[in-house]
Parts: sequence; structure tokens; C-alpha cells
Amino acid sequence: MATGRRWLPSGRVVGVVVVVLGLVAGIGWAAKPLWQPWWYAATLCGGNLSGDELAELLPNERLEAARDTFGSGSGVLKCGVNENDGRHFVLKIESRTDTGEPYGPLAMEFTVPRDPQYVFPTSVPGFYGKFGPVIIQECPRLGADSYGRKWRLVTMVYAHGVESDPSPESLRTAVRIANGANGETGCGAERLPLPDRVEPVRKLSLSRAEGTMCGWLAEGRLPDSPSGEEWEVIAPTDERASITSCSLVDSGTGESAVDLTGWYGDWAVEPFELLLAANVRIPKEHSSRDALLTEQFGRAKARCAEEPANFLANSYTQDRSDSVLPMSEVRDLLNRFTADQAERRGCTEVELPGPTVHPELD
Repeated sequence: MATGRRWLPSGRVVGVVVVVLGLVAGIGWAAKPLWQPWWYAATLCGGNLSGDELAELLPNERLEAARDTFGSGSGVLKCGVNENDGRHFVLKIESRTDTGEPYGPLAMEFTVPRDPQYVFPTSVPGFYGKFGPVIIQECPRLGADSYGRKWRLVTMVYAHGVESDPSPESLRTAVRIANGANGETGCGAERLPLPDRVEPVRKLSLSRAEGTMCGWLAEGRLPDSPSGEEWEVIAPTDERASITSCSLVDSGTGESAVDLTGWYGDWAVEPFELLLAANVRIPKEHSSRDALLTEQFGRAKARCAEEPANFLANSYTQDRSDSVLPMSEVRDLLNRFTADQAERRGCTEVELPGPTVHPELD
């Protein structure tokens, strides 16, 4: 009976096979950056990402998937992409329900109130923060917590590792995640439209501003602009946003004379108190919880839908050495802005700053 011989490759054949396998592995490694954005879009973040948008955002190098809690039933949904060392993120994404408690998702964004960079259309309640796009949505289906605080869905895309300025891709990524998290958490917010660009700053004439949230600026008297030219208005937000904004711009200089913002929810209380405590010489009969007027800004207060609301008017020159308008005029504009916001939102317990201009700390 014949016995079969086992074929053994020669040393030369083994060498050729090793080289070929090495080339194939090398080609596959080099090609990974080409397919990995679509792979991550298909496998991460509950399938809410776009491969085309990730391809524009992610660097052309080998990356790793971060921990993913989408689909886990958690109230804190996280996902993202890390560098190959597994220790540093490239793109970090987070969406969570929040009632504005201390150390919540907005704590790092707003140590003190500041004028956000508005890059979304007014239909998207968001802005570009210190780390990337932020979207804040109210959750009608979740109601309020045991303290009567509204639940909100806060979506943050930490994009500073991949971009230094806003891009349509990061904004669309934030909206996609917000829409996906809205459904997963049962938030009940309206579905948001995908933006097709970074929204430019739009300066409107007073007559064109009449149909916006800032239409009150077209009603009643306004102070003269520093240049003597016509006033323009920037109205970047919808009246339902958690941070609303109106700016009065001197068309002669192109610079803002007063920026007015409304802040809704418990999460904004501590930043406002810190703003006053760290910048204003507060007399004994007042505290950082009060509505006050200072040399370059003023604060008013109210309660809206059982939550605290704060209203801020900033007016300062580019070198921050003085206010652009007299503070008496700034106070009048703040009071009118507060009255308009209170009417729109059914606010009560309105507190306006008195005429005294309190000096700021040196």
C-alpha cells in the first residue's frame, strides 16, 4: 500500500510567502484610515454618525474606538474615537439628560456667563463652546425632577482635537447625536434639522429685525450710536432656546455696543453668582444673588416655568477699559430685554437692577 508523502515548502518558498503576507498586511494597515470613518459610523454611537462627515473630521492615521454606551439604557450616552495609544481622544461625544445640578455637563462650559459663539441656525438650540458644538434641548416627555427642575438633553461634541474652528461636519455630527439620543432617552424634543453650513453672523437693519426674537429693539427709543450711524441687530437664537441672545451693533464701526443674553435653568445660577462675586464690589446691603448694575455689565432676574432665569447685558470697548454706552442706557436696554423675555416665557418675580453703578474689582 503506497504511503502519501507530505509536501514541505522549501526555504525559498517560505521566504516569498512571508514577504507577500508582509506586503498585504502593510497595504491593509495603510488602507485603514481610508475605511475606518465608515466603520466607526456603522459600529459606534448607536449608528447615528455619518462616515462622510467622520472622514472630514478624523485624522489620516490609525485610530481606536472609544467606550460606547449608546444602546445600554444609560442616561449618559458616550462614544468617540481615540488615538492609537488608547489614552487620548480624537473625537469625544456625549449626550445626557440633566436638571442643572452642580458639576453637570455645562459646568466646564460656563464657569461664568460669557457670550457663546452662535454657529447653528435658529432652529437648532445650540452654540459652539470651548470644546466644540453644544446643543441644549428641553425634554417635554421627561417632565421635572422631585425639585421641580426641568429635564434637558445636553449634547456635546468635543471636537477641539480635530478642528480649531467650527465646521459643518462637527455641527451635523452634534445634531445627528442629539436626534439619536433624543429617541433613546425618551426626551421628546422636536427632531432637529441638519445644518448645511456654519451659520454666518447676520447683521439686520432695525426694520428687518422686527420679525425676530429681538424685534423689541425696533420698538421705542434707542440711544444714539457712538459713530452716529444706524443701528443694526444680531438675532442668532430662537425664543425657546436655553440661552437666548440679542446684540445691538453700531453700523459705523461694525462693533457690538450691547450684547443681551437670557439664561434659563438652575445650571446658570452658580456662574452668575461667581460672575458678580469675582468682579464687583458688592455693598453690604447686596449680595451676588441680586440684580445689579456694574461699570460694564448688568444682571436682571426672574422665575420662568418654576425655574430661575438670569438676564445679562454686556457693554465694553475692545480693550475692555470702558463701556460702549452709558450704563444708564445699558440698564434701560436690559430692562426692556428682560420685559420682552418675561412676556414670551410667562416669567414672574422679575428683579431689575437699580440705577446705582457698582464699581468693579481692580
